[in-house]
Amino acid sequence: MKPVFLKPRGAAQLVQWEEIAVDAPELGPQTPLDDAQFVAIDVETTGNAPFLVLELGAERFKLSGPLSFFDTLVDCRAPINPYAKKRHHIDRSMLIGAPEFRDARRAFLRFAQGAVLVEHSHDAFDSWLVGRGLESPLQHPIIDTTALARLVLDLPKGQTPGLARLVQELGLDVTPAHAALDDARATAMVFRGLVARARVAYGWTTVGEILAVLPRPVVDRTTPSRKASAAGQAPGARGPTGPPRSGAPGATRRATSPTPTARRGRSSRRRRSGSSDSPGGSPA
Repeated sequence: MKPVFLKPRGAAQLVQWEEIAVDAPELGPQTPLDDAQFVAIDVETTGNAPFLVLELGAERFKLSGPLSFFDTLVDCRAPINPYAKKRHHIDRSMLIGAPEFRDARRAFLRFAQGAVLVEHSHDAFDSWLVGRGLESPLQHPIIDTTALARLVLDLPKGQTPGLARLVQELGLDVTPAHAALDDARATAMVFRGLVARARVAYGWTTVGEILAVLPRPVVDRTTPSRKASAAGQAPGARGPTGPPRSGAPGATRRATSPTPTARRGRSSRRRRSGSSDSPGGSPA
């Protein structure tokens, strides 16, 4: 793979991303939770359809704690919605020299190889953005912390708890900052806190036991104009479908990134319904 240079928020210069091979168990439904590796992901976007990625942050971790981090701004020449900019504080000048999305994603997918993806996004928006345009769907199981929180904390079915609320309810020492890596790290902490409670309440021991009770939503992201066009198709013609469900990954050699620098920022992109915290569900 050709060298990829990342641009973390606040970095004075580009950082060459280095892939480090780390042994991890082959991931499947019977993988013990204590052995499995997870990647919490968060993105910031332009805030305008088609919602292009401006920043991608992730933490690779085990239930015992963090392993490594991935953090970069993304070169995007599309207009940035003023409301989104007020939340994530990303402006055009910050993107100069940052990698294009295809290069940032290529490095991220190697970073996340063989892990369960974890996102705080009730409509699978973050993982959908990362996988959009790929020839095949992301080969990762995906867990949504909003759905996990509804189950573990016995919240109302239609409620989508914000990231800051879950941090508070779990008593975690972290503050979601509406920036991709910061919110990815908060998401990882929330996930570990929720799983710790769930293991006591439900006796979960494997990855498959979590996936079995948290089905992925099938979201129809077809634009209204295309929906109208599909409605007029001849009988028997295939209409639009939601994003394909992810499968389980294979072997797990993975990549890491340097420890993140301290950052400040507020969030962009489509907002989770009912959330005033971390970015990513429904259009702002």
